[in-house]
Formats: sequence, structure tokens, C-alpha cells
Amino acid sequence: MMGGSVTPEPLLERAPACRTAFLFCWIILASGHPAPPATAAQASKAAVGVSRAAADSCAVKIKRLDDYAAVAIPAAKVGKQTTRITEDEINSYLELELRPEYHASLKSLTVKLAESRLQGSASIDFDLVELKNNPLLTGLLRKMLAGVHSLVVAGNLISADGKAHFVLSEARFDGITLPNLLVAEIITAVCAKQNPPFDPMKPSVLPYHIQKVDLHAGYIVVYQ
Repeated sequence: MMGGSVTPEPLLERAPACRTAFLFCWIILASGHPAPPATAAQASKAAVGVSRAAADSCAVKIKRLDDYAAVAIPAAKVGKQTTRITEDEINSYLELELRPEYHASLKSLTVKLAESRLQGSASIDFDLVELKNNPLLTGLLRKMLAGVHSLVVAGNLISADGKAHFVLSEARFDGITLPNLLVAEIITAVCAKQNPPFDPMKPSVLPYHIQKVDLHAGYIVVYQ
């Protein structure tokens, strides 16, 4: 792992990195019930081993992706450069570099990686997410989706030919199972607030000319 500090990039230059991180992620494995909202950030940080060294290492690797994408690559070499990024590097980068740039609706975001699968949790302030007029919400659900809550999801990141999207398989809201259709709407609404906005539930072009991302237990492999 490479050491040393990394000079923070300006926000506009970091936007593709932010989008990449979100596409790599939707969130941490929660065994049992999620932590209460007041302690969710501390619990997730302790669980995933956030460190400055890991965040700096992730920043160096993202710069490597950017540098490679800036060079004209012959078609025969497309998909040949690989970059391995660990779970701790991603979570550290999210916590220490990108978290200050989240929209206020997203309080925390961490990820746990498994073979071909993502599992995780986010702390979300639903008062700042535009869901009030969603036809899926009944009166009771509208009352539930107020204030800060923990959302736990699991699913797959599907990537090929330079595009990726998240396929939701299961979700829990403060330990309660919610319909996947509603959770997909929540994820879309939260990500629409980020900079840059995007919808992880629909195929999106990956930045840095990334062709695909393979998920493994504890790390990802990025192909350019």
C-alpha cells in the first residue's frame, strides 16, 4: 500500500471519484439490527477499520485510474489495466474524503464486499429526501419515513461494457423489511441529491473509461 498524504482535489475534479465510490458501494453488512441512528456512524467506522493511510491509498489508486483514462488507449488494450481496491480503502475514502461532500440527507455510507455481491447500510435523514409525493407511500409509511433512520440493503453490482447498475435483492429499514420497489425509490431519491446526481438502479456510464468492476470478498478489481 502506498503511503504519504494526498493533496485533496478540488470538488469538481473529485466528482467522478465520488460517483465511482457510490457505484462501488451501497453500504455495510449489518448482522442483526442496525445500530440506532445516533451511533450508526461511530459503529460503522469502528467495524470497517477506517484509516488515513487506507484513504490515501484509495486516492492514489483513483488517480491511477484517472491518469490511465487520460491517455489514448488502443482498442486492443481496453480492459487490460486492472486496479485492486480493498474494502477498507473504499470505506476510508468514503468516510474521510467524500463524506463532507454528501448531501445533508446522507449521514453515513459504508460497504462490505462479498463475491459478486454488496451488503451494507446507510444513515439517512428522510426529512431531506423528496419522497413525500411518492405514490408508494401510505399514511403510515409517510410517518415512518421521517427523521434519521438506518437503511440496510444487499444486492449485486452488474457491470459490463463500461456501464454499471445496482440490483437490489433485500433491504431493511430500522430492522423492518420494506418492499424492494420502495427501497429502490429511496436509493434513487438519495443519489439524486448527490454531486453529481445519478441513479444507481439504472445502467450508468462508469467514469475513467472503466469497462467493468468485479466484486470479491474484501476487495474489488477495476478493469479499464
